[in-house]
Parts: sequence; C-alpha cells; structure tokens
Amino acid sequence: MPIPLQVQRARTFHGTKRRIFHLLEEMGTSGDQIWPFASQPFMRSPGPLLPGKTEEWHLGVHGVLEEVVPEERILWRFLNDGVTGHHGFYLTSEAKETTLAHRVEAELSESEGRLFWRRVEDQHARSIDALFEKLARVLKR
Repeated sequence: MPIPLQVQRARTFHGTKRRIFHLLEEMGTSGDQIWPFASQPFMRSPGPLLPGKTEEWHLGVHGVLEEVVPEERILWRFLNDGVTGHHGFYLTSEAKETTLAHRVEAELSESEGRLFWRRVEDQHARSIDALFEKLARVLKR
C-alpha cells in the first residue's frame, strides 16, 4: 500500500516574483547563484526548461520537468524507483513580498520509496533551508 508524503517549506522574501523565478530557472546551469552546496551540486540538462525533456539530479533525486509557469511554479516529476509524484517551487506575492514554497507531494512504495525518503529527508530539509538563506543573500545584492 502506497505511503503518502507531503512536505512543504516556505519563506517570504523582499523581492519580485520575476527575479526569484529567474534565479530558480538558472539552478543547475553556469549562471546558478543560489544552490548552496558546491560539493553536492544541483545538475540539470542544458538549455531552456522544457517539460518532458529537462532532467535534474541532486542529493540522490532524479526528476524530469513536469511543468513550468513563468513567475508561478517549476514542477519536477520524480524518476526515482518507489516514488510517484512531484516536487517543486511555487511563488506567490503580495505588495513587495514574495513567498517561495517548496513542496513534495508523492506516494512512496513500502520498501524502495520509504528507504529513498529516509536517506534524503534530513538532507532535503537542510538543502531547502540553505537554498532559502542563499537566495535571501543574493536578493540583497
């Protein structure tokens, strides 16, 4: 029986959706300014973000771009065994504040999926928190 997984981390920034979206879409490219761990890089296939084509790799996660809506969301579908679902970034704004949320919405298989999430859960939380910290510093420049 699949195990549901829903995780969200969010932070509000002083910055525009346009600027934050641009920084997110550059992750994994030579223009990446916000991925926090050079020793554990976020990598993605080269070129523009193309749903169904662009792939990503980081912290043991492998995914393919499912949807990109400029200044609103970037959504990746998991390609890891035992995991069915997606994770991604969602942007909302009010006045000069933009809230960036990272959500994981998936189902885990009893064995492979649970083991996968157990391996990456703590690292995932630390990575998103560190990414938010680095994004805040970049936005202050």
